[in-house]
Amino acid sequence: MKSSLDKSLKISIWEGIFAQFHITLTGGMFLTSFALFLGLNDFQLGILSAIPSLLSGTGFFSAYISNYFGKRKIFCVIAAGIGRGIFILFLIPLIFNFKISIPLFFTTIFIFNLLMNFLGNLWLSWMTDLVPNEIRGRYFGIRNTIISGIGMVINYLGGKILDLLGKNTAFIIIFSVSIFCSTISSILLYMQEEKKLEKKIISLKEILFSPLKDKNFIKLIRFVSFWYLFAGIATPFWVVHMIQNLKMSYTTIALYSIIAGIISLLFQIVWGRLIDRVKSKPVLTINFLGISFLPLFWLIARADFILPIWIDAFLTGIFWSGVNLSLFTILLNYVEDKDLKESYFALFSTITGLCGFVSSLIGGAIAESLKSFHFHTIFQDFKNYHILFALVILFRFLSIPFLQKVKEKEAYPLKETFILIKDYTLRRLNEYKELFLNIFRFSK
Repeated sequence: MKSSLDKSLKISIWEGIFAQFHITLTGGMFLTSFALFLGLNDFQLGILSAIPSLLSGTGFFSAYISNYFGKRKIFCVIAAGIGRGIFILFLIPLIFNFKISIPLFFTTIFIFNLLMNFLGNLWLSWMTDLVPNEIRGRYFGIRNTIISGIGMVINYLGGKILDLLGKNTAFIIIFSVSIFCSTISSILLYMQEEKKLEKKIISLKEILFSPLKDKNFIKLIRFVSFWYLFAGIATPFWVVHMIQNLKMSYTTIALYSIIAGIISLLFQIVWGRLIDRVKSKPVLTINFLGISFLPLFWLIARADFILPIWIDAFLTGIFWSGVNLSLFTILLNYVEDKDLKESYFALFSTITGLCGFVSSLIGGAIAESLKSFHFHTIFQDFKNYHILFALVILFRFLSIPFLQKVKEKEAYPLKETFILIKDYTLRRLNEYKELFLNIFRFSK
């Protein structure tokens, strides 16, 4: 039984590696660049960013299907295969030099996100049952570290392709590689072990409302919903700002991601171990405080002064890796003993998704309406995106009181967590100090 579990956990890492090719090459700066290549304006970019959030409600459907049939793997494999493979609708017109219309672009992205949201909830439920609680933080820390490392390499190479080749040729290569790797990922997903899920015919009402009885879960929902609704207005425009206002090449943007990724590689494991020790809530709090300051660097960066962006890359690797991992594990911990895990995941993704959808539309509308905004000072030439970045700082800080109300069983108090981190840091610094002194003595 243990060898079977170990094999499945290793397969999951390999599956994640191949899936990361598709995730990286069809998202982030690549999807933004493709959208700009097709001629989307700011409001349409806001819609593009909003689509994944709009479709998060499909999780309720996946919860109903999985419980009705008592299976998750087969539906995950089908959704992954079709959803990721649908980018062939971009590849074929690019190969034959046909025009890709805006309606075709949005339809394809819509179907892709529909199936990915369906897949995501089932995969979370599947992995919650598969990965034992006592190694969950460490396992996902290691898995995310490996996948992030692969993502950095893919990001850099993809950026080089965009800089060196014409856009049409570049996207033919990018989408070909992503479709091929997603096929391998689907095959590996099929090879992964699935724990038996008892068939249950449950009403949609039960799926929709049973998590609402969990007070701790509702507190988590309130925090993330406020955060997504108000602090997500700049989400569509970080990369756009890099390209259009900071005049950064795609390779330079990829280097930004690599710096953030390398730091993230180091801190994923650190945060994972700390989560296993003190639980997720204090780790989430510390890192959320950290990300609340990050947009400040985007307010002072200019095309001739992008040092703040490199500082942001370093701090992003530290704090966002902690936020993402701790939010993921606190959600898994909340649903561990629940019968309708998929329902919890579905409600979480639906409510927060709707908030993200509205936020992206608002952000797109603000950016488009302030397209001509221009305020010049000695230090900065402020434009529409800067207003969004400033608002993000404000709303992240306003989210903190909601985070303070979130409870987690056996979580360490924040003060004790800081003491642990301080003691660990001082201990490691002393170890390095002794190592340096011994090397110095030896060299003499």
